[in-house]
Amino acid sequence: MSLLDRATDRPVRRRADRPTRRSLAASLLVPVLLLLTGTAAVVPLATPDPAPATAPAGRFSAERALAALPDIAAEPHPSGSVAQERVRERLLERLRAAGTSPQVITRVASRTEAGESAVGRVSDIYATVPGSDPTGTVLLVAHYDSVPTGPGAADNGANVAAALEVLRALQSGPRPRNDIGLLLTDGEEYGLLGAQAFIDSGLAPDLRRTTAVNLEARGTSGPAVLFQALGEGLTPAVRQAGAYTTSLADEVFGLLPNDTDLTALSDGGMRGLNLAYFEGAPHYHTPHDSIDRVSAASTQDIGDAALAAVRQFAGADLSAAGGRSTYFSVAGTVLSYPEQLVLPLAGTAALGWSALLLFGRRRGLSARGALRAAAALPAALLVAALVGAAGWWVLSLLRPDLVLTAGNAHNPGRYLCAEALLLATALLGWYRWLRRRVAPLDLAMGVLAWFWLLALICSVLLPGAAYLFTWPALIGTAAAALAVRLSGPESLWRTAAAGAAAVPAMALTLPLLLLLLPALGLSLTAVPLTLAALPATLVLTQLDPLLIRPAPARSRRALTAATAALALIAAGTFGAITAVDGYNADRPRAVSLGYLLDGDTGRALWVSSGGPDQPVVGPLMTNGRLVPGDGVPMFRDLGLQAGPAPRAAIELPRTDRPTTTVQNGVRVVRAKIHLPAGTHRFVLYANTSRHTVLDATLDGAPAAGSPNLPASAGDWRWTTSYAAPPTDGVDLTLRYRGDGPLPLQILAFQAGLPATPTTPSLPADLTWTAWPSVAGQSLIVRTLAL
Repeated sequence: MSLLDRATDRPVRRRADRPTRRSLAASLLVPVLLLLTGTAAVVPLATPDPAPATAPAGRFSAERALAALPDIAAEPHPSGSVAQERVRERLLERLRAAGTSPQVITRVASRTEAGESAVGRVSDIYATVPGSDPTGTVLLVAHYDSVPTGPGAADNGANVAAALEVLRALQSGPRPRNDIGLLLTDGEEYGLLGAQAFIDSGLAPDLRRTTAVNLEARGTSGPAVLFQALGEGLTPAVRQAGAYTTSLADEVFGLLPNDTDLTALSDGGMRGLNLAYFEGAPHYHTPHDSIDRVSAASTQDIGDAALAAVRQFAGADLSAAGGRSTYFSVAGTVLSYPEQLVLPLAGTAALGWSALLLFGRRRGLSARGALRAAAALPAALLVAALVGAAGWWVLSLLRPDLVLTAGNAHNPGRYLCAEALLLATALLGWYRWLRRRVAPLDLAMGVLAWFWLLALICSVLLPGAAYLFTWPALIGTAAAALAVRLSGPESLWRTAAAGAAAVPAMALTLPLLLLLLPALGLSLTAVPLTLAALPATLVLTQLDPLLIRPAPARSRRALTAATAALALIAAGTFGAITAVDGYNADRPRAVSLGYLLDGDTGRALWVSSGGPDQPVVGPLMTNGRLVPGDGVPMFRDLGLQAGPAPRAAIELPRTDRPTTTVQNGVRVVRAKIHLPAGTHRFVLYANTSRHTVLDATLDGAPAAGSPNLPASAGDWRWTTSYAAPPTDGVDLTLRYRGDGPLPLQILAFQAGLPATPTTPSLPADLTWTAWPSVAGQSLIVRTLAL
């Protein structure tokens, strides 16, 4: 007899369903298997012990590398600053001492993304080690500029130091086959300007035979992650690097607005790998990205991966063509297969599932039950998304300080554990409700239907992500087919087989979830929770004998009480963490305060993206919200708070007397823009309500025309920016159509706040919010007519 009464599709309750000691002991083996699987998936994410300075010459040593960090990240050193010049000279000295002949590439570079142009004067450092029989160049890349408000010890000083150590290790061995290039870029923080300058310089002899390995950081610690492989034929180096990797990250990163130097290099024709670490995000781009917070273990991890990848490229034939692959880490091993297999594998999973459902009906499988479970699964995914969204909504009400950092908390794992408990409670309720209607194997078949369906969709739209669903579908279907073939309807083996896909799903998903949290922040926990819900439903089928089989009423009541207790524990844990999670000098609270001087009206304001409840700086916010834009187009949609500030002695932006010529209705204006001393960047806005900007050049570098801002920008729909402006001014040429002078606004940025009677000083347990916010900066605005 089947486990289901075919008239009602409900489980038949019989005394035989009650667990024997033997079946209960067997069911306990399932949680042990899942625990071992999770452990095997997570352990490889641990960072290695830093190698000492006495390590063999051919090995990467974090201790040797970080010895150079005081020369690189002792203070903020944005592009164009005096501090950046000092860093550059120290790096040149180290490269000369290493036996290379470095050169400085100084150019005005321009890069346009989504219509907006960024221009800047940058100075890259480039050194080479000739190969014995080169087929191309292996380019090791790291940017050596910092944000203007922080010393950039992790982003990217530690990686610059790691790149120097990788070069030393390579030079200690036999001469490599291919040329080795070390590129330390400038202006990465302002829009990948240094990488663009290198492409424009023509120093790379053949971009198609140049392969880059780029080192980055979006935090101060954590395991090295190989999160992007741009181009073909890179899989051998991906495997050799040994860092956690997944072609899913490659697909997702390509959809996001985030970029690294590799983006610009790839646009120029190179291929390459991106390596980074992501934990410690609250320190990222803040004054607390300091030397004492850099993780030596993370430096060792990323250095080992970079050295291994560069060595593989150094000995390969870089002129040989290669294909694209799907690749992913499992238990410390990188697996890969050609991209051409992605769709056939997903199709095999779909066909296998369909065949099993068709031919398994004679042995107790129910197509009706499987389809019912498949139809119910979106509810579980929706519940997961709602738990994440509701958790962030509640947290944003209780902890507005976390809203200011977009959910980048010092202890995100605590909050995620509480939300995971809430999710487990909700999924348990969903599972118990569904199990009254569907047998466990039918339920698992319904979940597997979503795995192969998502595998097929990803195979077409995001091939690098399909593996996450393909292999659980294949393995789960095969296990279910074997169990159906070899066991009877009431066998415990069927229950175990029902969730067999939970093992590969957990092995593939768990490390990805742990790495997603620090990368996304608490504001987006709905993403990892929704991703976790799919394998979690399979885990529940594995635990079915413990959750469902106790049929007596008292057992059901006990399970209901346990579920309610779990919900209360989860809610209490969430509340307790929210109440006691505080700040100190090691984990400072972020606050926001900038200074705005309006050169048109003479008015000075304190501005903040936070509110009056902020410690130290909040009491300065007495004017409430700025009127939209308040005369500054950049502020239009930021919702800034403001308060009166003393006027500081700061010079205003100005232009020399412009010259104007008119040809065929096109006005050409030439002027020299002079900025206040200490300006690290300025932004231009043009009022296009009666004019159309055709194009512009700044120091000869091109900028795109208007409109390049959305309609929400109002009348000011053209903009461009210039980083690291020279002290003698910037030559501007504007071509536009329209009658009369063109209103042009100049917004200059200086690092630091001016010394005024009300300028606060931050205690050790406070820090500025991450750049590029207004925090920790002085902004000077002036409107002119050209």
